[in-house]
Amino acid sequence: MELKAVMQPKDLEEAKELIHTLSNSRILAGGTDLIIDLNKKKLSADYLIDINRINELSQIKQFAHHIIVGSMVTFTDILENEIFRDKFTCLRDCAEMMGSPQIRNKATIGGNIINSAAAADIVPCLMSLEAVFIIESMYERRLVRCDDYFIKHEKYKVQSDEILVGIILNDKNTLSSFYKLGKRNSLSIARLNAAVSFNMVQDKVWDLKLTLGAVGKFPFRVYEIEYLARNKDISYLFKNEILAILEEKVKESIKNRPTMPFKKEAVKGVYTEAVKRALARGEIRYE
Repeated sequence: MELKAVMQPKDLEEAKELIHTLSNSRILAGGTDLIIDLNKKKLSADYLIDINRINELSQIKQFAHHIIVGSMVTFTDILENEIFRDKFTCLRDCAEMMGSPQIRNKATIGGNIINSAAAADIVPCLMSLEAVFIIESMYERRLVRCDDYFIKHEKYKVQSDEILVGIILNDKNTLSSFYKLGKRNSLSIARLNAAVSFNMVQDKVWDLKLTLGAVGKFPFRVYEIEYLARNKDISYLFKNEILAILEEKVKESIKNRPTMPFKKEAVKGVYTEAVKRALARGEIRYE
């Protein structure tokens, strides 16, 4: 079915009204995935609601103890914003490894979340930062934790009359990093990725958050390692027992898929590199 119209609302309220009123409508953000899927007939739509002109969705707002990243913020915006040079640095890592400059200029944070691809780079970072999503419709506003959104995706996902407005990130002064393994280079889709964040309290690991991506339908936190690493020396993060848990988690997640043996081995290196990058940011030595 051919598109009937492309609508360009001037503000968020108009966008919410349009998506509520127009049947079989879809939000057009960066369009890097949606346009391809429409052309290939994987998706259909009578109306596209182009939200590129809604300025409030493209802002990064800084408050005393948190920031709100608008859903239309692009990966280039992340790279160019000074906030991410010292805080929430795994997002900058992700942006640096995300596609070509042309893709980074168009692809949005919100689009990466909504598409919910197994290899979506931004989601492991947001999980590890314990992000909270702001989702709105004409009549409701709800806040959903990132890990809840994907653990119970059918329950919490953005519905047909809703818009992902922004992402809340609390400033916990954590060290964080992201690393991915692609087939060739940063232009490729991740075969495996990992994001970590943690604090150091009196030379001990505290509040570790570890997320793996591209090893299942959705990225997931490795809660067992997070628990075991609590109040341990930094060297504990590299112990064989930790690496063995990572292997087992990948094995459990993708089971008999052909890629399982490779990813089961590769996850150890991807995780280790992510941790080392985070430690380097804090100028923390380890043995």
